[in-house]
Amino acid sequence: MRHSKEIMVLLALFVVMTVGTVWYVIDRRAKNRAQHPAPALVLATESPAAGTPLPLNGPVVLGTKETERKTIDFSSGQPVVKDSPEDKAALEAGLRDINDATKDVTFEAKKPAEKKP
Repeated sequence: MRHSKEIMVLLALFVVMTVGTVWYVIDRRAKNRAQHPAPALVLATESPAAGTPLPLNGPVVLGTKETERKTIDFSSGQPVVKDSPEDKAALEAGLRDINDATKDVTFEAKKPAEKKP
């Protein structure tokens, strides 16, 4: 009889811990979803006028004059397009590194398998 009481107590503790964990996870996910969603990155053909501030949580349009070869900073919670000399130097250094790493890389086409008569 004593073993069954211990098992029942342990089972009750397990159920309480499981319910508490599930409640915590559900509550945390609900709080995270209630916060503002992250800004979307969009590749579009039309862009806002140059110098126009981007709207809060609005899309950042990639591939336009405003964002081409520039840094997009999300540290303030909204997209900010930056074009400082330091950013340009870092971008050029990164592009040089990529080009140096890939200049000797080649891919050969597979030879077709010989057909058996």
